Amino acid sequence: MKIVFLGTSATFPTKDRNHTAILLRYSSEALLFDCGEATQKQLRISGESPMKITKIFISHWHGDHVLGIPGLLQSMAMNNRKEPLEIFGPEGSDQMFWKIYHAFQIKAPYNITVHEIKNLRSIKSVCVSGNYEVLAMKVQHSIPCIAYAFQERSKYRIKKDFVRKYNLQGNPLLKKLQQGKDIVYNKKKIRAKDVTFVNYGKKVTIILDALYEEKLAKIAENADLLICEGTFSNKMREKVKEKGHMTVKQAAKVARKAKVKQLVLTHFSQRYKNLNELAKEAKSVFRNTKLAKDFMVVNV
Repeated sequence: MKIVFLGTSATFPTKDRNHTAILLRYSSEALLFDCGEATQKQLRISGESPMKITKIFISHWHGDHVLGIPGLLQSMAMNNRKEPLEIFGPEGSDQMFWKIYHAFQIKAPYNITVHEIKNLRSIKSVCVSGNYEVLAMKVQHSIPCIAYAFQERSKYRIKKDFVRKYNLQGNPLLKKLQQGKDIVYNKKKIRAKDVTFVNYGKKVTIILDALYEEKLAKIAENADLLICEGTFSNKMREKVKEKGHMTVKQAAKVARKAKVKQLVLTHFSQRYKNLNELAKEAKSVFRNTKLAKDFMVVNV
């Protein structure tokens, strides 16, 4: 799994940081989380093809997170895209998307489906596809906003010693064991739990534009990677509440409470020309913290 940070700034882009967009490459698919202004340019610079994007997950409809959508859709159309595209977003997304679509007179020769995520009272699976699913959880911001988690499916793997011992290479019974089912072989019952082990799927949680709450740790629980907004220094902790954002220390608290393996902070305010202060604050709470920069790649 490959994560490409296409934009890591907050409300205002800077000379070195574009508006928010995160690309997750998994197998032959590319999933885009938010699509800030000039995202298609960032894709071109990074060498990633927009034509491979199958799904776009919108955290919320503030301009710095979605203004790259019209240009991206038009470029896909001009490149004769035929594959369908799915859009996921919070309540109101259907109306917001089609307003943008018609305002820019986009004429896509491919099918677009908008999935509006409503009634999020708890963590909910909103997309199931092949070997993964995407979970969503409502977070606090100035408008409806969602955090997402990409969860790869866990798989049963068969112990090699067992296969060799019984000479079962290519035997269709192995498939049942991989599904966690017991089998009978040579009149002997073989329990799946005795001859298999679980290869747990990878998990990546993305929290963008959210007020700090302890419950954020739920969607990030045991994640291999937590990508979280860290818009401000801890010196701004009294002001972040009115802005609906987090300090880097608060993001680090989420990572520590959720017992994630790695934290990558993003969505930095333009006020910070040097991020050393932010790095120091975050690492004082959660040591395995990195600060994202545009075009940074993280492999999970």
